[in-house]
Amino acid sequence: MEQKKYDVFISYRRTAFDTANLIAEKLRNAGYHVFFDVDTLTSGKFNEQLLEVIKDCKDFILVLPEGALDRCEDEADWIRREVLCAMQYSKNIIPVMLDGFVWPNEMPKGMEELSNYQAITSNNREYFDLSVQRLIGYLKSKPSIPVKKWLTRAAIIVAVLFAFLAVGFGIVRHIASVTCEKIATQQTTLMGVIDEINDIGKNVGENSTSFFSAISKNTNEVDRQEMEADMTAFLNKTEKDINVYKKSYPTPDFNLNGIETYVLAFYGITQEELNGFSIYFAAFFDDAENIVEFLRGMVDSHDYSTDNRDMLSTNINCMSYSINAFYYGYLGCLSLFPKSARKKHYELSKKWKHYPNGVPLDLPQEEYERFMEYENNRVEKELGKMEARINYEERELNDMEKQIEQLQETLKKE
Repeated sequence: MEQKKYDVFISYRRTAFDTANLIAEKLRNAGYHVFFDVDTLTSGKFNEQLLEVIKDCKDFILVLPEGALDRCEDEADWIRREVLCAMQYSKNIIPVMLDGFVWPNEMPKGMEELSNYQAITSNNREYFDLSVQRLIGYLKSKPSIPVKKWLTRAAIIVAVLFAFLAVGFGIVRHIASVTCEKIATQQTTLMGVIDEINDIGKNVGENSTSFFSAISKNTNEVDRQEMEADMTAFLNKTEKDINVYKKSYPTPDFNLNGIETYVLAFYGITQEELNGFSIYFAAFFDDAENIVEFLRGMVDSHDYSTDNRDMLSTNINCMSYSINAFYYGYLGCLSLFPKSARKKHYELSKKWKHYPNGVPLDLPQEEYERFMEYENNRVEKELGKMEARINYEERELNDMEKQIEQLQETLKKE
């Protein structure tokens, strides 16, 4: 096995493969180095090198489907061995409890403390993305955001200088101008698309607020059905609009050739940063679709509870704040390009509706990062409020269950 450093190790049973694989994908898209051992799982043999991976990682995610710990009394069980290794080396263990899982009354020997770790419940597909956000909040490792290391940059600059000597300064200068303008123009065009996606999210928010207000005041069943039919038609159109953008603007592919890589590196821009742009661009389409589907689920089930309304509002706000953070990252990247490459930005940005105004393109990179951190903190605050509410309601449900059990015991005695 290749000795590579990983941030996160995911341990799982075969029955939880789909969920574990989806978690791994989400975390990788967020920039984490995730170890997800598909080969070992399918072979059915415990690979001793897995223990070395666990020793080196910071976070250990344990996906728990129904009956996940039933075989852990067996000392040869690979889940048991992975968990004990993570506990032995004091890893940040995060149990993810799926539908049907309950902690056994008697925990397997040596694993008694496992139930005391901060766990996450992920048994609802509609709230899966929120569960992943909560999971990310518990991780100790940080996502791999491309960092411009001075030694690396110096080596790249030396390579650029050699390229200048090899192909001639004039040719490289022309390539630099063309490359920078091409990449900057492509990014700027796509930022206009994300502004439209943001507009769709805000439009859903405004329409849903009016819809909730109107339907809560009207008790006539026929009128309510007409309102719901209108909302369904609106959601169908919105979904169609998202798909049009999605097909017209597929995930960008910033594959660079050798000379282009050298040129962009000279300006401090790496292939990894461009790949990150692509990942987040595609993610906003998913966010918008999830918002539409969540509201559609409310309409189909006629469930307009405060909890569902707040969840919808949280999703819309989080998408908007994340897009703001993405915008600041875009400005930081664009500010590294020569001014001649910014023409498209000055042309199109006048038409954008929702991005923060008045942010210039000549700020230090630290300022753009500070703006991004502010927006990310707003996302964390929204998710924190929702998490606190979910925890409160879970406690309420547990209290009610205890009261019911007490009543049942009283009835049995009587």
